[in-house]
Amino acid sequence: MKSLFVKLSSILVLILLFQSKAWGGSLNYEVFAITTYAPMLEAPCYNNYSYLSTCNNSSPTGVGVSQGTGTLSSLNYNWNSGQINFGGNTNYGSEQRMVVITGYWQHPGTTGQTSTVHFAGRNDDGLIVNINNTSVVSDWAQQGPTYWNSSGSFSGVGGQWYPIQINWYEWGGSANMDLHYRIDGNNALNTTSGWLDMNNSHFSTSVSVNITPTSGQTTIINTAKSATGNGVKLNVDGDNNTINIEQSGEDNFIIGTDWSSDATVTGNNNTVNIDQGNITTSGNSGNNGIALDITGSTNTLNISQGDYSTDTGDHRMWIDVDGSTNTLTLQQRNDGTTSSEHFMSLDLDSSSNVITMQQLNDGDKFLFLDVDNGNNTVDVNQSGTGEHYLDISLDTGSYAHDVDISQTGSGDHAARVQLDGYSTDFDLLQQGSTDQDYFIDMTCGAQAGCTLSTSQGN
Repeated sequence: MKSLFVKLSSILVLILLFQSKAWGGSLNYEVFAITTYAPMLEAPCYNNYSYLSTCNNSSPTGVGVSQGTGTLSSLNYNWNSGQINFGGNTNYGSEQRMVVITGYWQHPGTTGQTSTVHFAGRNDDGLIVNINNTSVVSDWAQQGPTYWNSSGSFSGVGGQWYPIQINWYEWGGSANMDLHYRIDGNNALNTTSGWLDMNNSHFSTSVSVNITPTSGQTTIINTAKSATGNGVKLNVDGDNNTINIEQSGEDNFIIGTDWSSDATVTGNNNTVNIDQGNITTSGNSGNNGIALDITGSTNTLNISQGDYSTDTGDHRMWIDVDGSTNTLTLQQRNDGTTSSEHFMSLDLDSSSNVITMQQLNDGDKFLFLDVDNGNNTVDVNQSGTGEHYLDISLDTGSYAHDVDISQTGSGDHAARVQLDGYSTDFDLLQQGSTDQDYFIDMTCGAQAGCTLSTSQGN
């Protein structure tokens, strides 16, 4: 399930997006007895035919005892003078009733593209539709069931989920709650042609935004799994250095960034190549750790943990970089058991970075990326079996980001992403047979807007 908040102005786009794999098909409802027609309820509030600029929502006037709750799979009901019923065994009476419907609705347009959905209702009596806390239909009045006595529109991103609330009431006589939509750009209200029934595959009763881990990202993954083993102290100060480190076997560590001790490189135009894991042709490897601080510009960092089929995983990596124009390629892999894990954290206070981060093969995978500057190109790939979790934050003033994220393979996928920038091109792919969840908070300052594309599937 997903929900999306979009706020537009001439130079600013704010996008807050929650997504989890859709459990669609229904919405929640609650039925109330009412003692006055057009009862005063959630804003916008109406009393008979008059709009009230203020109203007290804590004690709605004319709304009585709850008659029952449940779920419904349609918004197209024509009870006429019969009993109000949502397809089950429960009748809620035929007069003096109000229904409050809540849940999530998926925009039916082309995935990733902004478009406008037009709504039209044949309602007796009143109807209010709010999507994403935005008034779409406000027709809170006594009326007969005519085509179309209520209408409105909503602009959103195709494939995204939005919170929806619908209020409907019936005072006496015929009872109809019949909401339709179209997305062909035509909102002709003088005909019934082209209007579609609401599709229940675009309904969901709830949405998950519990992406986890946090709580200090589970105290930075239990302080990188309480590092132990064979430690290398690394402290390099100077320019134009090429540093090559190879460690084979198990329990190898290059410590820094406060797993306690030094692993630092200070200077410009340095190249650091680290190969940790089974760099021979036989034997076991795994349980390796790198914690490295780099200060300087135009640095190249290549790190690989786990190389051969006998690598058992449990790799962790924590990198802190201060500088600009860095190229970083970080990889973790193993072909061991699914109980092994990968943890990777990269913190950059710099601009103009090219960043590639890969976590492959078996076991759970956790990845954190925090970049405090602009003009970054980021490619992240988590694949293979196990749980996949990432938390990415990119912050800048007036420079672009190009971000591509892929989470594939078996196991749950979860992504928490915060993007701030003048112009952003963002693509997220989640693919697999189990849960796929994301939370995206995006600020775009470009006049022409930013590109945001998300895709999920099996």
